[in-house]
Amino acid sequence: MGLGDISRKDVLAAMAEYDTLGRDEFLRRYGYRPSLRYVVVTAGRDYDSKALLGVAHKYTNGVPLKAAEFSGGEATVVAKAVELGFDVRDLRVGPRKKDLVTLGEIDGVPEGTTFVNRAEVAAKGVHRNIQAGIVGNEREGAESIVVSGGYEDDEDHGDVIIYTGHGGRSESGEQIADQTFSASGNAALRTSGIRGTPVRVVRGNTKTGYRYDGLFRVEKSWREPGLRGFAVCRFRMVKIAPGDLVELVPVAPEGNLSPVRRTSSVQRVVRSTATADYVKRLHDHTCQLCGTRLTIQGRGYSEGAHIRALGRPHDGPDVPENILCLCPNCHVRFDNGAILIRSDLSFVLDGEEKQLIKRPGHIVDPQYVDYHRARHS
Repeated sequence: MGLGDISRKDVLAAMAEYDTLGRDEFLRRYGYRPSLRYVVVTAGRDYDSKALLGVAHKYTNGVPLKAAEFSGGEATVVAKAVELGFDVRDLRVGPRKKDLVTLGEIDGVPEGTTFVNRAEVAAKGVHRNIQAGIVGNEREGAESIVVSGGYEDDEDHGDVIIYTGHGGRSESGEQIADQTFSASGNAALRTSGIRGTPVRVVRGNTKTGYRYDGLFRVEKSWREPGLRGFAVCRFRMVKIAPGDLVELVPVAPEGNLSPVRRTSSVQRVVRSTATADYVKRLHDHTCQLCGTRLTIQGRGYSEGAHIRALGRPHDGPDVPENILCLCPNCHVRFDNGAILIRSDLSFVLDGEEKQLIKRPGHIVDPQYVDYHRARHS
């Protein structure tokens, strides 16, 4: 007897029984002890992993497994739970608040630190989930990711990673459905891009071990068809060099009357090129979307936004036809798909229909706005 035939439906049935009986009665009835290390997490509730999978066997084969009939742990119970799409938490990492996010470097863990397995990575707080590839939440952003080759659409170029979000995969790992930005990890990475917060990157797998490879920023996010034709969420992540850590933001733990502040280094990059400067001067630093003209010490300020992003995998050109003159607010919203321009250069801003502001000498090529819209629709 073993766990091989158990389905997700069987585990959900065992969870329902666990909820009905309560933890103590569930464990007593089936002869299990409380989990000392791994718990299955669903909808904010913890379930003793070995007991849950053992009882799920009842819904598969008519009889529950006894504790002595199979082993628990990462290679058996954890692996099966993850295969069925459940999150698993390691209790040895310590208690964590539901919304706690730890950004930036981890004290005592320099870049290049190696680990034998995911449990060791989690124990050090570098990536605190032993199975999920993204740790974080939509409100505060992602604190870390693991690049392990698990997604066929990933591209790892060293200091640049084209990272594929999560969701839509079968038990065998094949993409069988579309991904969305509403999925928790994808929403977290998108927030990191908007807020400019750093993301820890861990590389490796169960065969080679794992290595902490430093801080990256989420430069771009979009959706596009993956190798199997389903829409996948993509994130262009760029290594943050020591010289790029130009802005320090103190982040205090929520709900602490005497908070200890932890400093995280964040950066938002604004390209300054001759081409962008030309477009900004043509528009006198007036935002083409909202019409705002910002001034700093009497001088106009605006940002040049590439419609089809530069660099891999978009490879957009650095030409005036591919650049907009935007205020910082509209720049962030446009880059993250909150503002989508149609082929006729119309768009919706805060519920109001608008037309892109034009100036003589600046033509916006519809092919670039079509590309941007397709990646964020």
